[in-house]
Amino acid sequence: SEILIKAAKIGVGMIISKSAPTTLAVQLAHDLNITAIGFVRDDYFNIYSHPERVKQTEM
Repeated sequence: SEILIKAAKIGVGMIISKSAPTTLAVQLAHDLNITAIGFVRDDYFNIYSHPERVKQTEM
């Protein structure tokens, strides 16, 4: 959650991580207007907040 606060302070709009976020981090990302993407693998990922900002296409 601390990284989200720091990201918001410098204007970062999206955070991408290999791991899954906590419930608190998802809520905070939503409240801070940050798109949170986690559990990233070679061919998929999960969008936890603001999914309308991510355009997914077939590869």
